[in-house]
Amino acid sequence: MPKNKEALKRYRIIHNILRRGGRHKTRRIVEICNDAGIPVKLRTIQTDLKDLAEDTELGFYLPIVKDERTKTYFYSEIPENIFPSLELEPEEITALLFYAKTVSQYKEYPIFKEITNAVQKVFDNSNIDPELKELFEKETLLETEKHPQIGGIELISDILEAISKKKIIEIEYHKFDDVIKCHRLKPILLKEDKQLWYILGINVKHDRLITFALDRIIDVTITEDLFDEVPFDSKEYFKYSFGITVTEEDPIDVIISFNPEQGNYLKTLPIHLSQIVLEDTTSKFVIKVSVKPSYEFYSKIFSYGSSATVLAPESICKIFKQTFVEALSRY
Repeated sequence: MPKNKEALKRYRIIHNILRRGGRHKTRRIVEICNDAGIPVKLRTIQTDLKDLAEDTELGFYLPIVKDERTKTYFYSEIPENIFPSLELEPEEITALLFYAKTVSQYKEYPIFKEITNAVQKVFDNSNIDPELKELFEKETLLETEKHPQIGGIELISDILEAISKKKIIEIEYHKFDDVIKCHRLKPILLKEDKQLWYILGINVKHDRLITFALDRIIDVTITEDLFDEVPFDSKEYFKYSFGITVTEEDPIDVIISFNPEQGNYLKTLPIHLSQIVLEDTTSKFVIKVSVKPSYEFYSKIFSYGSSATVLAPESICKIFKQTFVEALSRY
């Protein structure tokens, strides 16, 4: 392979010049290299031409012919573009490997198959070593959580198009109570939560923000009706939520006590972005979170079982006490 990157840049320029056809003088190749910001001497280009055609270490064996009468060079036949069109740094290759592995969890999603194809083109047209390319095929190298194929994911591509082009969509939505309704929506955001996909948008009829689960959408029609940009800050909107549900209530501070063992996990992975540690001792781990209580919030705290105790406010404590009493009555 080339001894350095400057040599590879020259090789590419030489190849691109010769593959146009015709006969080319070395002085002209030198001028083109210099114009491209690659300072080079005549003797270097002459050596490069010889190496590209004959050097066994490089192994290119390009069909370069020298016309001794005119002192020009040309291809006896035009080879394929054998040089990678994309030069990646080692850390970029590692990042690409990590990206390819993490998105593999969505490989059954139709739209993500196109992403896989795009990544493959990067592999095929870059300087990634063949041995490294094999790592991209290994299943045991890096494994993420598996995402089962959920209904509605086939709609992602159409919805993304509507969002990008600011086109109103019409949705046939099947609620859990078996009622099917049609909605006109200004789509704003696609969001994944707990392996399910949702679309957020402005309900045209009621002019308010609404959320639909993709797995309950029967059909989507992209209309030709355009809408103006809708100001929406996703980070701010979901700031106090524990999932996809955002109530209209004001956020409240909830204080929760955990046992020390569970506290070790919560220090590593907080249960919420607003988490503040109030007490961390050998007997307990107490935090405060600012939330808009929802089904997702209660489910999260319930999942800790006896490891968690809600201390305040009293209104939230009562909800947990009542739920535990009702649950105990079933046993």
